[in-house]
Amino acid sequence: MEQLRASNYYNWIPTIKSISGVQVKIGEKEIRIMKDLSEILHSSSSEVIRMAMEEGMKSLRMKIALEKYVNKEFSLCRAAEFAGVSIQQMARYMAERGVPSFRQSMEEIKRDVKEAEG
Repeated sequence: MEQLRASNYYNWIPTIKSISGVQVKIGEKEIRIMKDLSEILHSSSSEVIRMAMEEGMKSLRMKIALEKYVNKEFSLCRAAEFAGVSIQQMARYMAERGVPSFRQSMEEIKRDVKEAEG
């Protein structure tokens, strides 16, 4: 049995042919991984594909939300809503990637420092 690695799992990107009765093109390597995962999880191939797609879509939504937040297109609340997670989960995701989950102008920061000092 082929050794499963996270990098193999996350390199799997299907090509969707249609919305109803979705058809996907995948390579032999991905088919082997899918079969291995089916055995390990005691699930059907269809269920493994659904789980992988769900996980992949969630990951993509988190990445897009983060990018839009960094580009000031989304607030923290909107980013969390887009990603389908709580504000706390989105803030934690941002912090893990070195992105502050708050925004203050330099003037606001200076004012806060003055208020804190006096």
